[in-house]
Amino acid sequence: MYLDERSNLILKGVLNNPEISNKELENKYHLSRRQISYSFTKINDWLADNNYPLIKRTNGGKFIVSPLLIDLFAEKIDGAVTANYIPSEKERAELIILMLLSSEEELSLVHFSSALEVSKNTILRDMKFAHSIVSTYQLEIVYSRIHGYDIVGNEWNKRRLLVEVLRKIFDIYQGEAYIQRLARISTADIKKLKRQMEDVETRLHLKFIDERIRILPYIMAALLKRIKKGNLITDSYHIDYEALSDTKEYEAAEILIQDIKNIPKEERLFITLQLLTSNVFSSQFLTDRELPQLKKALEESLDLFEKKALILFKERKSLLEKLVLHMKPAYYRIKYSLTTNYTVLEKVSEEFEAIHYIVKDSIKPFEEYIGCEIPESEIKFITIFIGGHLINSGETIQLKKRAAVVCPNGVSISRLMENTLRDLFPEFYFYQAFSIREFEQLKLDFDIVFSPVPVQTDKHLFIVDQFISDFEKMQLRQRVMQGIFGLNSSVVNIEQLMNVIEKHAKIEEKQALAKSLQDYFSFQVSSEVKNKKDFILSDLITPETIILKDRVKNWQNAINIAAEPLLKKGVITENYVAAMHRQHPEMAPHMVLRMNIAIPHAGPEDGVNEVGMSLLKIKEGLPFNEDQKVHFIVVIAAVDKSRHLNALLQLMKFSDMNEVLNKIIHMGDTKEICGVIQSHSK
Repeated sequence: MYLDERSNLILKGVLNNPEISNKELENKYHLSRRQISYSFTKINDWLADNNYPLIKRTNGGKFIVSPLLIDLFAEKIDGAVTANYIPSEKERAELIILMLLSSEEELSLVHFSSALEVSKNTILRDMKFAHSIVSTYQLEIVYSRIHGYDIVGNEWNKRRLLVEVLRKIFDIYQGEAYIQRLARISTADIKKLKRQMEDVETRLHLKFIDERIRILPYIMAALLKRIKKGNLITDSYHIDYEALSDTKEYEAAEILIQDIKNIPKEERLFITLQLLTSNVFSSQFLTDRELPQLKKALEESLDLFEKKALILFKERKSLLEKLVLHMKPAYYRIKYSLTTNYTVLEKVSEEFEAIHYIVKDSIKPFEEYIGCEIPESEIKFITIFIGGHLINSGETIQLKKRAAVVCPNGVSISRLMENTLRDLFPEFYFYQAFSIREFEQLKLDFDIVFSPVPVQTDKHLFIVDQFISDFEKMQLRQRVMQGIFGLNSSVVNIEQLMNVIEKHAKIEEKQALAKSLQDYFSFQVSSEVKNKKDFILSDLITPETIILKDRVKNWQNAINIAAEPLLKKGVITENYVAAMHRQHPEMAPHMVLRMNIAIPHAGPEDGVNEVGMSLLKIKEGLPFNEDQKVHFIVVIAAVDKSRHLNALLQLMKFSDMNEVLNKIIHMGDTKEICGVIQSHSK
C-alpha cells in the first residue's frame, strides 16, 4: 500500500518534531481531529506493512516515536532523496510531468519506473492522473515507439504547467532534491541563480519573500533549460509588450539571461513575468504608470467593502498600501492566467467566510480595472489580507447566513425592501437587491431568498410583500426564524384569535377589531426586533419643516430651498447640501417615488447631526420628463441605516396616494398639510 498525500505530510510533521501535539497538527495542516486520527491509522498500517516501528500515543496525547524510525526517515546531509519516502499518486504524477518537460532524451515506462522506484503498472496508473492534470492546460501526453512519451501543445501552456508543477513539487518532502535529480539541474546552477536573484533584488529595490527566493532559482533554471534546448514561445499575443517592457523587472531580467545569446523578445517577457508575479515584502513601484489606476481601483473596492460590512477600517491607509504591494504581482498573475489554485487556502477562507463573501461582493472595481474576472484563489488571498487586518485592529465580522433580495420593480422600491429586511434580520448578510433577470444570472452563493413573486431556487424562499406593516414584519420574522433556525416566537395569529372571539361574542366591526388586535400585539412584541427608536413620518415633517412655494427656478434651487428648515434646526450642515448637489446634479427617476415625491439625500458622513426630513411643496411643479411635473421635494437626513426607515416607508406609501397628494398641492397652510400627513402616519 501507499501513503496518501495527507498522511505523508502528517508523518513528516511528527518525525521532524515528535513533541508536536495533535492540536498543533490540526492547525498546521488545517485538518480536523477526526482527519488526523484517520491518517494515523493509515500511517501505522503502512509502517506495519513495511516492518517499521509503529507510532504510539500516551494517555496525555504525546507521540512515542522510535529513534529507529527517525533515523530511517532523517534527511541526508548531501540532499539525496531517501529511498524510504514514497510519494503519493498525485505527487508521482507531478514528478512524471516534470520529467516530461525537462528531459533531453526519449522517455519510456522504464525511465519513470526506475526514477520513482515503483512498478510499471503503478506508472501506468499514475500516467492517467498526469493526463488529467495536463488536460486542464489544453495539453496532451502522447506516446510513440520512436520518441517515447511526450507532452504536446502550445509552448506557453507548457511553461504555465512547468511553473505550476515546480511549485507543487518544491513543497513536498525533499522536493528540492527531486527537482535537481529529475530535471537534471546541478547545485552549481542553483547557487549561481541565487546570486543573480540577489542582484535582481538590488536592481529592483525589493525583497522577495523567503519561499520565492528559494523556488525562483529552480523555476529559472528549468525555463532557461527549455530555452537553450530550443523550446521557444513563438507567439506573443498572450503578452502586452508595452505593459511589460517599461518595467524595472524587464530591465532586471537581463541579469538572468545574460548567458544566452540572441534570446527572443517573447522569452525575455516571460522571464519578466516570473519576476512580476513573485510576491514581495517591500518594493519601490511608485514610478510604474499603472500604479495610480490600480491603487484607485483597490481603494474603490475597500469603499464598497466598508459599506457592505458596515465598518470603517482602522489604519486604512496602511491596509491600502499593503494591498497595492500584494496586488501588483497579482495583476500580472491574473491578466496572464498564471494564477495557482491554492487549495491550502480553503481552510483559511472558511475561517474568514463572512469576510470572503463580502470581498467577492466588493471586488468589481478591481475586476473592471484588470478587465477580467478575478480567480477564486486570488480573492481568497485578498480575504486573508483583509481578515488579518481586521483581527490586528481588533475588529471582527461574524459569520452570517447570506440572503438575496429579488424585486421586479424599480431601484427605489428595491432599496427600501432591502433596507426593511436588513433592519428586520440583523442575523443575515444581505447582498444588494437584484432584479429577476439579475437573480437568474446570479453566481454568488446564498442561503435565503426574499421576493414578492415566486422565483426558481433550491434555497429557502420567502414570499414577502414590498410594503409590510409592523405586524406583518413580526409574522415574517416568525416564519423565517422557524424555517431557518427552527425557532418559535410569540407572534399571535390574528385570524385564529378572531375565530375564537366569534365563538363567544358578537363582533359588530370585525375589520376594526382585527386591526386593533394587530396594533396591540405589534406593540407587545416589537421590542424583539427594534432596539432603537423608529420615527414615523409626522415626527419628522412638521409645520416647522415645511416650505410652500408657487414656483422655483430649477432643481438645484429646489434642493437649496427644501434644505433650509433642516439647516436652521442644525439637523444638517452646509456640507450636506453641497453633497446633495454633487450626488444629484439632476432629478433622476431612481430618486422620485411613484413619480410624485423627489427625495434628494446624501450619506450620514456628509454632515448629518440627527435624523430629519423637510418638505418643499411647489404649487406649479418642477418639470420632470416631457409631460410630468413633481410638486413635492423631501430632503432626507439619516444618521444610520435604520432609524429613518419607518418614516421612509410611510413616505413611500404616501407617494402612491394620488388623490391625497392632489389635494395637498392646493393647500396653503402648513398645519393643514401636517394634519393630512399625520392621519396617514401609523
